[in-house]
Amino acid sequence: MIVSLAAVLASTVVWALVYRSLVRHPLDPVAITLYYLALQLLVRPLVLALGLDTPFPTTLFEARDTDGLLLRGQLVVTVFLLALWAGARLTAPLVRPVALLFPQVRAPLSRRTLVVLTVVLTGAAFVATVALWIRYGGPAGLLQASKVDRDLAESRALRSIPMLAALVGIAAFFTVPRWSLQRIAVLGLIAVNGYLSWTWGARDVPVLSVVALLAGALIFGRAGRRAAGRPDGRWLRDPRWRRGFLLVPVIALLLAFSLRAARDTVLWGELASTIEGQGTVRQVAVATNNTFYDSLLLYLDDWPDRFDLTGGSDFVDGSVAALPTVLVGPQDPFVSPAVQLAQTYIDRNNGFPATAVGDWYVNLGLPGVVLGGLLAGLVARAGQFAFRRFLRDPLVWGLSLVFMIRVFPGGVWATSAPKWVAIGLPLIAFTVLVNLFVHRARGRPDDDLPVAPPATGDGARPAQAASAP
Repeated sequence: MIVSLAAVLASTVVWALVYRSLVRHPLDPVAITLYYLALQLLVRPLVLALGLDTPFPTTLFEARDTDGLLLRGQLVVTVFLLALWAGARLTAPLVRPVALLFPQVRAPLSRRTLVVLTVVLTGAAFVATVALWIRYGGPAGLLQASKVDRDLAESRALRSIPMLAALVGIAAFFTVPRWSLQRIAVLGLIAVNGYLSWTWGARDVPVLSVVALLAGALIFGRAGRRAAGRPDGRWLRDPRWRRGFLLVPVIALLLAFSLRAARDTVLWGELASTIEGQGTVRQVAVATNNTFYDSLLLYLDDWPDRFDLTGGSDFVDGSVAALPTVLVGPQDPFVSPAVQLAQTYIDRNNGFPATAVGDWYVNLGLPGVVLGGLLAGLVARAGQFAFRRFLRDPLVWGLSLVFMIRVFPGGVWATSAPKWVAIGLPLIAFTVLVNLFVHRARGRPDDDLPVAPPATGDGARPAQAASAP
């Protein structure tokens, strides 16, 4: 226990040093990437090292040396973090080209435009979802088709509509006057899109919406203006801002757990067997998808000793799966490393995701972890550049959350290319259309523009410095 705990603490120190070196604001894209990695690769192993829980699924770890695996796991995590730092620091010439993977919003949209778009997109999301309710017999039937029968492949493209509607709604929320009926209506539309997405079996829209609203209030609200006014430019040193900041992940995890419990109750009348009757720590970990580190331990113990590394084929197959059929012809369905891992041990439809670290390890071993870390740093740094206006435009803020948490969570996965096409490409197309056909808010009256603090970063450098790759 002592050795494994020391390994977790050592990797935490490395994480803190990387954070201090790369993060320019505690809510910028690099920070979001590091928070995700901390949740999956530092908090979870700390829980295991302290004996508060055992690796999941328990049956697969009964005969394994957990302490030894934790030590190996944290060594790999440390290598990945150091490679991430190197990727962010040493790939400056590639930042601008890679930034094209992210949407480029030129200027804030007017209040009126955001409100109208929120109404129109929510209407489109409602119509598309109701059509599926009719097809599958209501919200419960759609949940069954999505999470149990896996029968929504042909309709997945429509999932981007409630996501986009919620993002535009969040931007509108921070532009309309406080305590107005318009703001309440916009908040209601955001909630509607969260519910519509939940009936598809997804929790990302409601959870990301709550995170965007709560953390966005720390940017565009009074707390943000107060923190931005600090002479040292360090937002986290403002006590009120720091309390709100620490409260955001707690509320997000509680919401994710509640939505999972509600989904299980609708589908089966009770919690799933992986949660029911388990301890509180295990219930929270499984319900909030915080067991990815456990899957990484399986990779480290059984690959390449028992099973062969895949040699990069997962990333190739994932990239091919993201291409249109007219270009590559009919292809076998892409099976992600997470599903392959689960089916290696258990016959089940759901996978065992192992974070980007696991995807790279099972493909190329330790050299793959280094390569994955370099790419993670490059992508995070490109996101930091592409979303450099997130402190002044709530739409850019919302987009940064979606891309850094849904498309590239903690780095580049084997599934990142399909996710970029399914989630990211529609959002990029939307921003292109906005930039082409909607009048910029620049030059309009001040009361029709979003209000954001003239923020500086969390370090000594001003946030505007993020514009330089």
